[in-house]
Amino acid sequence: MGDEITISELANLMKVSIHQIRYFEEKGVLNPAYIAENQYRMYGLDEIYRLSHILLLRKMGLSVPMIKQSLSNLTSDQIKSLFQQALDDTDAAIIQLQHTKNLISKLLHENEHIPDENQVTYDIVTREEIYLSLWFHMEAKGSLHARLLTQQNENIPHLFETDIHYAYDETDTVGVYTPKEGANDLVLPGGKYLSRHVFVQIETELKDHINEFYAYAEHQGYPYHGPLIMVEKSYLSLFTPEKLYYELLLKMND
Repeated sequence: MGDEITISELANLMKVSIHQIRYFEEKGVLNPAYIAENQYRMYGLDEIYRLSHILLLRKMGLSVPMIKQSLSNLTSDQIKSLFQQALDDTDAAIIQLQHTKNLISKLLHENEHIPDENQVTYDIVTREEIYLSLWFHMEAKGSLHARLLTQQNENIPHLFETDIHYAYDETDTVGVYTPKEGANDLVLPGGKYLSRHVFVQIETELKDHINEFYAYAEHQGYPYHGPLIMVEKSYLSLFTPEKLYYELLLKMND
């Protein structure tokens, strides 16, 4: 037996499949050292190193045609540029994965702190100060619809992964806001709030819930000020697919 190894031995050494090695050969990026009389494809040390380079470049996200080019035609500076792009792409992927991780953690954490959808509870909760940026105004008697969303000029990334705040006051319009650090279109002061969680199947149910919320505050003699805030957390509706989740808030007087 010579110093070369078979394709199955190469696959075992490099922790890849024989099919993957044959694929690289079909694409012209890897060839055996020679084919033996028994038609076995034999590979030497040079092929082992070449395969290791191919696998490393694949791990960096390069396509097979680009790998073929980089191993034969590209200069050192061009290869360095490819690696820099691979690094930038990896950084972007890490940021996206971190965003996904944070969202999943947020979903699980917030789901632990909302009551059962059939349970009606009123609570006094303590909130930290929140800075909100105005997205748009809508008529108080109107309803949110697809056309209204598309008419807004500002594109808010990950819109339905964030908390949408509706501010109801004594005017005929409702302000629709999203959290933004440093914004001052509307600042919800820190302190105690009367809170109620509601789940609705159709948007018209919200009016009844809001009226009941005001009535409860009046009946209990709770002093409050500022607009009623309705927080839509559409991502929590993943746990109740046919119903949207909202939290109603009124700032209590200190």
